[in-house]
Amino acid sequence: MEESNLVFALNGQRVELKDVDPQTSLLNYIRDETDCKGPKRGCGEGGCGSCVVLLSKYDPGSKQVEEFTINSCLAPVCSIHGCAITTTEGLKQETEPHAVHTRLAGFHATQCGFCTPGMAVSIAASLRKCSRKTQHGGTIGQPTSVETENFISGNLCRCTGYRPILDACKSFAADVDIEDLGVNTFWKSSDEAHSEKSALRPYQPETDPQFPTFLKDYTGKPLHVTSGQLGDEKTWRSASTLPELFEIYQNESIEKKRDVQFVVGYTSSGFYKDFKPSVCIDISRIPELQCLVQTDSALEVGAAVSLSKLIEFLDDSRGPVFPQLADHLRMVASQHVRNRGSVGGNLIMTQKHGFASDVATILLGAGSRVTLASAEDSTVTDLEDFLAGQSPQTSILQSIHIPTWAKSENSSDRVFFRTYRSSPRSSGNAVSSINAAFLAVLQTSTPSGHEEPGSKVLHLRLAFGALGCPLPLRAGKTEKYLTGKVVSVGVLREAVRILREEIASSARDDKLHTAEYRESVGVGYLFQFFKPFITEVNLDNPPSYGSGVDAVSDGGPTHTFGNGNSTVVNGSVEKVPTRDGGPTENGAHRFANGNIAVENGSADKESEVRSFGRSAHKLDRREGFMGKQTFPVSNKFYPVAQPTGKIGAVLQATGEAVFVDDIPLPKGTLHAAFVSSRKALAKITSVNAAKALASPGAASFITVKDIPPNGQNAGKIDYFGGPPDKVFAEDFVGFVGHPLGVMVADTYEHAVQAAAKVEVEYDDTTLGPPILSLEEAAAKSSFKISKFAFLGSASVGDVLEKGDYRIENAEVYAGGQYQFYMEPQTALAVPDEDSCITVYSATQGPEFVQTSLGVALGIPLHNIRVITRRLGGAFGGKTTKSQQVAVACAWAAFKLKRPVRMTLDRNTDMEYCGGRHESKAKYTVEFNKDGKIMSLDTSVLMNGGFENNVMDEMGIFLVQSMKCYNWNSWRHVTKVCRTNLPDRGMMRAPGEIQGKFFAESIIEHVASFLGLDPTKVREVNLHTHESAKKFYGPVAAGPGEHFTPPKVWERLKGSSNFEVRKVSVQEFNQKNMWVKRGISIMSLLYPNMQYRRLGRVTVYGDGSVVVESGGTEMGQGLFTKVQQAAAYGLSRLWGENVDGQVPLSKIRIVQNDTISLGHGSITAGGITSEGTCEAVVNACNTLVDTLRPVLLELQSGTAESVSWEAVVKKAKMKSLPLSAQDQQRKFGSETQYIVCGAAVSEVEVDILTGGVRILQTDLLFDAGKSINPAVDIGQVEGAFVQGIGYYVTEEIKWDENGVLLTNGTWTYKPPTPDNIPHQFNVELLNSAGDPNRFLSAKGAGEPPLLLATSVHNAIRQAIKAARADVHQLQLLTNDGDSKEEKDRATSHFVMHSSATMEPVKKLCGLYNVDQYLEWLSRNKS
Repeated sequence: MEESNLVFALNGQRVELKDVDPQTSLLNYIRDETDCKGPKRGCGEGGCGSCVVLLSKYDPGSKQVEEFTINSCLAPVCSIHGCAITTTEGLKQETEPHAVHTRLAGFHATQCGFCTPGMAVSIAASLRKCSRKTQHGGTIGQPTSVETENFISGNLCRCTGYRPILDACKSFAADVDIEDLGVNTFWKSSDEAHSEKSALRPYQPETDPQFPTFLKDYTGKPLHVTSGQLGDEKTWRSASTLPELFEIYQNESIEKKRDVQFVVGYTSSGFYKDFKPSVCIDISRIPELQCLVQTDSALEVGAAVSLSKLIEFLDDSRGPVFPQLADHLRMVASQHVRNRGSVGGNLIMTQKHGFASDVATILLGAGSRVTLASAEDSTVTDLEDFLAGQSPQTSILQSIHIPTWAKSENSSDRVFFRTYRSSPRSSGNAVSSINAAFLAVLQTSTPSGHEEPGSKVLHLRLAFGALGCPLPLRAGKTEKYLTGKVVSVGVLREAVRILREEIASSARDDKLHTAEYRESVGVGYLFQFFKPFITEVNLDNPPSYGSGVDAVSDGGPTHTFGNGNSTVVNGSVEKVPTRDGGPTENGAHRFANGNIAVENGSADKESEVRSFGRSAHKLDRREGFMGKQTFPVSNKFYPVAQPTGKIGAVLQATGEAVFVDDIPLPKGTLHAAFVSSRKALAKITSVNAAKALASPGAASFITVKDIPPNGQNAGKIDYFGGPPDKVFAEDFVGFVGHPLGVMVADTYEHAVQAAAKVEVEYDDTTLGPPILSLEEAAAKSSFKISKFAFLGSASVGDVLEKGDYRIENAEVYAGGQYQFYMEPQTALAVPDEDSCITVYSATQGPEFVQTSLGVALGIPLHNIRVITRRLGGAFGGKTTKSQQVAVACAWAAFKLKRPVRMTLDRNTDMEYCGGRHESKAKYTVEFNKDGKIMSLDTSVLMNGGFENNVMDEMGIFLVQSMKCYNWNSWRHVTKVCRTNLPDRGMMRAPGEIQGKFFAESIIEHVASFLGLDPTKVREVNLHTHESAKKFYGPVAAGPGEHFTPPKVWERLKGSSNFEVRKVSVQEFNQKNMWVKRGISIMSLLYPNMQYRRLGRVTVYGDGSVVVESGGTEMGQGLFTKVQQAAAYGLSRLWGENVDGQVPLSKIRIVQNDTISLGHGSITAGGITSEGTCEAVVNACNTLVDTLRPVLLELQSGTAESVSWEAVVKKAKMKSLPLSAQDQQRKFGSETQYIVCGAAVSEVEVDILTGGVRILQTDLLFDAGKSINPAVDIGQVEGAFVQGIGYYVTEEIKWDENGVLLTNGTWTYKPPTPDNIPHQFNVELLNSAGDPNRFLSAKGAGEPPLLLATSVHNAIRQAIKAARADVHQLQLLTNDGDSKEEKDRATSHFVMHSSATMEPVKKLCGLYNVDQYLEWLSRNKS
């Protein structure tokens, strides 16, 4: 077959390529060869959704156009031959944004904006799909509210917390009540929603892009492309029939001995990245592989059928197994992956690579068979045999046969089919830690009356997958035992015993989960399956049900919770106070706001309260996610304090917002990739780049030898006088991922491929074993010690006071967290004349990058220009590492005298950048019988990694956080350990989240020791104004009238209905054995302080304004707030309280530029907005002083108002200075203040799996007089959800050699909409004005993350209830002699920060099913 050209359409435009590398992904082609930058390089694994595009193709058989989303990072560009691709740019109608774009912008659903283009395509594609069919419960062409929540199920967002994105999706729903939607720019409050509904631009499917007719000529045409150097050619071929396929295979594999891979969607490339076949054969067009045919006995599914097509077919098919199969498949991968991933491909990955497949397990459980085809014939075999054996080399998996399991002629025989999966994301986009599928034919009645009553097992299939072993397991022994038996408690108990042995013999520990966890969950699945068929007893009742035992109080007979005038005894509310001192009928608290804001309990007539959304009366999952947002708005400093839309939000949605990796490349630009160490500690004996330099496109290998003569191997400068961190390893490596150099090539893909070919030899014996844990570091006294070590210590009180009780040397561990900014570390270095260089850096601190470049290149700073327009998220991760990436990139550009761009792939980024410090606390605490803590003595070890980076100063943040309670007297020391792991850096609330977790753990420990309600212990240790002055100092505590923590606590406790809900949780737990709930309230005190910020304002002759600041926009709304501040400052030309004489549209905020505005410092700590806004207003004041005489002159000659433009024009004619620069008047210690807040979280824990669902969170936060409440609400929600990730879904793991195991989206799981509170109510307190702060504003970017600790506390309460049941079982069975069981019988248990599924399950009990059945059996006998 002759070679042919690749033809497709991109946003309606024809693309024809002759010379194309078959290994090139569609994403890289779009980004490197076109002007479209909407699809982003995010993860390269199909796990984040930032690269999503819409694919359309024509089906000549049905004469219909098929459309679906795909991950362009996984799709080879050759695989889209004859297809049309639409990016977010292509959704626009010429210059008019799509309705999805405007909704995302209007609902404040974009912060950093890096994920937004992918979100926009996902939503638009879902709407297009809905417009072509009738949705259940909706109207033709419109989805329901709940259905819209799945629109973004394959997309990650690290900034928003998802609430505003879900609102944007729900706004398109047929059944939405728009009053339920969150804060937006379309209406002022929910009260006005219906009258302003017309502001929502409707979705009009007829204006969507149409399939280009010219592509119909290429439908079904084969493609044959070869590219590359002789001996290293890469070939793409397509086959239209099975005979043609075998002919191609014979030629390429058998005769030419080339590596061949059959491909359909090629989604496996996101997992098996290192496999690069010489030949790819596209089999997606072969009819036999695309069949979907149902007969009376089976459904035949072609191996090339996509998972999405199979789901659609199953939805319309007949048979008892098909609905469950469809539901389970919807939880496999993401929608984008399912649209391309084939059923057969998934099974092949399981067979050949031991992939932890859900598909294989559920098809095995359903009794499926497969057809294997060869050039001569075809054979049919059981799926189990196929998976266990290697299929012949010359055969192909043709189809899968799923039995229909039609109903038996015996009316009493019924087929039951259920599937299960354990995953941190209930809607999918996460590999399961264990999965299962059970099929049983049961005789559910006995007409003769001579047999035992109950359900008799006639046939049984039990399949388990993702056990850590290569293949799914058929539990044959358990099947054999149960078959023929009537299901009873005794029978199930024995089946559980047999199954536990079977799973234990197969399950293995892997990098994420242990075999014992899988074994326990698997047993739980069997129990769940058979539980409904046991009628002799209710298997949902705890052992204490009906006995009067309080399941929350560790099994004690009664428990009393005292709180002011409210007392709960044995589940009855004796008295619940209301705001005015009297109880309501249902115990709810009343708060009357009307249209007047409540300012610390008094009316503030300068502000009005605006509310969006609603609070649900019942936690009904079917209603979808919901919540209420409440905040004050004031016109006093207009437009400051207004919830204006985010600058550039529409541009972010349309893909037109330019990030560093989007900048059009100068001619001749090269690409760089790190070459990194594979050893944690070793001498470098040799580095050989010969093979790498012979790789396609390779240009150069840059090492320490290539540093300019006057430069240094320095990537991060220590401003406190310490040695700089090195970028490249020199004589030895100190951690896995330590850069040895950078490989430079002509394309991004070629640079990554060449870097992998550099050969490095090590001596890993001379330097000894690496230090990989805090314990090892402490034992070897491996600490990072500087002159600032004292910052990590604290001493409050003259002596440590004595209490009635003492807990001594207790320990608890707080894990790490990766920033997971959506935009990886990126830099573009462009050399210029006279030894100058311009570097575009994705950094939080352009000034710091400039300084590091000066030292590294050995040139003066005025030769270095660093430009940063925006970041795709940062969260502290682009403070120091961005400097090192920029330096490495600049070295390559300097040597080669060509522009060089460097964008880290996600795996390298995660491996290199370290993340949050893992920490371990040891504490001794003394306290009285009422829970009042008298003294606390703590020491904390923090894992600082290898390089210096953030040293002892990290301890100060942890110390400040641990001051959140009145410990009365306190001694503390922090030590930062040096280990052979990547150096840790800043991450949102650095050190503070660990400190808050330690503080809350201590409170919980004291409460458990005393048998008290933790809420009571918290309350007796809350700070008063006096104690806050003692711990934080009088400046930070401020005057008493501004100290809001006590008022915040009481207000939230009432508005959340906490006391009533606590009783409801207790009652729920008493009635439910296998699901437990927990609820917790906690407060937050977070000290802040301002650092120097700059602002420059320039007014042009037409009245337009440009503002420069040292702050970096990275999603926190800095530029939006600065724009508001500038409009306010300039409008003061006409006097105070004047509404917007200088409109926002006149003001543009421009990128950071170290040459244009030097000394910009760094954007960090969530406090940059306040300081920058103050600096800008001060600069505006200078301009106002200049312009006021001009205004007075113009006003003197007319009675009409004088416009801004007229004043500027006159000033220009007078040659007056129209540019001013300034900074804050005060910064440093004199600007300290305390941010406070509180949260109530209620959770539900699945005791059988350890899964956690957050039912509700009520959050009250004191943001002062918010500069932009819509922005701050977004910051609060986003930070809180990131905190949920820290506790519930994200866990960093290393192996025994220092290799990061959780290095990508396959293994590391930031939150998705599955993980956020089902009911999320957020209120910004309208606190009193404070003249010591700029316009009385407070930082909101970091503190709310700590409030997610309320979720962890609530999980602890649910676990406590589960453990009480276990303890009760042990007492009832007299089986409590083992050490483990005795530990469970105690009230306190150590719960570290990780509340992911496995740790939660282990704390709830790995054998609770066995113990429960044992108790029932004994009780029955």
